[in-house]
Amino acid sequence: MNAASTLYRLHGRVQHYPWGGYDYIPGLLGVPNPARKPFAELWMGTHPQAPSEVQVHGGRMGLDELVRRNPEAILGAAVHARFGAELPFLFKILDAREMLSIQVHPSRQQAVAGFAAEEAAGVPQDAPQRNYRDSNHKPEVHVALTPFWMLHGFRPLDEIADLLTGIPAFAGISPWFPLALLEADADPAGQEQLLRRLYEHLMTLPQPEVDRVLGSLLARIEPLFDRGLLKKNHPDYWAVKAARAFPLPGGGIDRGLFSIYLLNLLELQPGQGTFQGAGVPHAYLEGVTVELMANSDNVLRGGLTPKHVDVSELLKTIRFLGGQPELLDVVSPAPGELIYRTPVEDFQLSRIAVTEGTEYRSATSHGPDILIVVEGRATVAAGGDEQPLERGGILLAAANAPWHLRSSTGALLFRASVPLV
Repeated sequence: MNAASTLYRLHGRVQHYPWGGYDYIPGLLGVPNPARKPFAELWMGTHPQAPSEVQVHGGRMGLDELVRRNPEAILGAAVHARFGAELPFLFKILDAREMLSIQVHPSRQQAVAGFAAEEAAGVPQDAPQRNYRDSNHKPEVHVALTPFWMLHGFRPLDEIADLLTGIPAFAGISPWFPLALLEADADPAGQEQLLRRLYEHLMTLPQPEVDRVLGSLLARIEPLFDRGLLKKNHPDYWAVKAARAFPLPGGGIDRGLFSIYLLNLLELQPGQGTFQGAGVPHAYLEGVTVELMANSDNVLRGGLTPKHVDVSELLKTIRFLGGQPELLDVVSPAPGELIYRTPVEDFQLSRIAVTEGTEYRSATSHGPDILIVVEGRATVAAGGDEQPLERGGILLAAANAPWHLRSSTGALLFRASVPLV
C-alpha cells in the first residue's frame, strides 16, 4: 500500500501464556495447533512488548513504526496531540483456560509516581519484581465471546459477613467483622475502612496461619470437588482449582484464595461485559473475551500467580468499595452497532453486526479504528480501497477516512476506537 492508504491489513501477535486455551484463537486465525500449545491472547496495537505488523508496500512493517512515520495521517491531529505518536489503546482477544491472578491496575497519577520511583531506584524495566513497567494507567473493558467466569469488585459487605460466619474454616479469622459492620451501617466511609481492615488483615496473616485456615477449608471441599459436587457458581469450586494450580514453593497455600470469597463471582453471557477502572480488584477465571485497555502493562497482583506480589503496593491501590457488580451499559448510535460505555478517553469498544445485504457506515470524523471479524466475513471499503475480511481478519482504518462495511453472509465484528472529545 502507498502513503495515501487508509485501510491497512493487520497481523496481531499471539501471547502463549500457560493459562491460555488451545482452540479458540487458533480457530479464529485458521492456524492448526496439533501440539496443543496455549494461545492465551491475540494483541492488536503498538505496545512495545508485541506490536502488530501491517502489510505495506508489498511487505510487512511494525504498526508502531508506521504510526511513528505518519502520526497525524494514522491517528488524526486530535489523537496525536493528546497521546503522542502511538495508539492509546491495546486491543486483545483473550482465551482463559485456567484462571488468571487476582489483580488491580493503578491510576495514572499512581503509575507516574510509581514508574518514576522504580526508575530512580534503578530497577530494570524487565525485572520480575518490577511493579510499574510504564507511566500509564490501565483501565480496561471487555465483552464476553463465550460464557465467561470472572471475579469483579468486592461483594456487598453483608455477603462477606455471611461467608465469614457461615464457612467453618473462616469463623475465627475475623470474629470482629460482623459486629463492626453493624456499627458501620449507613456510613460509607466507615464501611470502606472496615473492608480495608479486613483485607489488610488477611493479606498480612503469617503464612502458618494462612496454611491452617485454608488447609481446613480445602480438607472439607476438595473431596466434594473430586466427586463433581461443586458447581462453578460457588467460590468453593474456584478455590480448589486455584489451590491446585498455584501451590506455593515448599507446599504452602496461596492467600489469594481469600479473594475468591471476598469478590463478586460472575458468569457473563456473550455480549455482556464489565469495566475495570483503577483500583477495582478482579480476576478472569475461564472463557473467551474481547478486551480493550489503555496502552499499558501495569499490573499489581494479589495472589494466585507465580509472578511478583507486592502487598504494600496492592493495598495502596485497591478501592475498598463493596457492592453488586455492574455490567456495562450500551448505546446504539446506528443500526447494528452497540457501544459499551466507559468513563475513559483512551478507547471505545463497540460491537457491529451486519446481516446479509445490510451495510454499516462509520462517521465522517473518527480516530484510528481497528476492526476484527469474529463471525462470518465482511468487506470494508474506504475511498477507492476495498478489503475483504474472513473470520479472524484484522484491519486498521486511518483517522478521518469514512469507511463502510457490508457482508453477503452476515458478520460480527468488534471495533476499537478513540472517542473524539
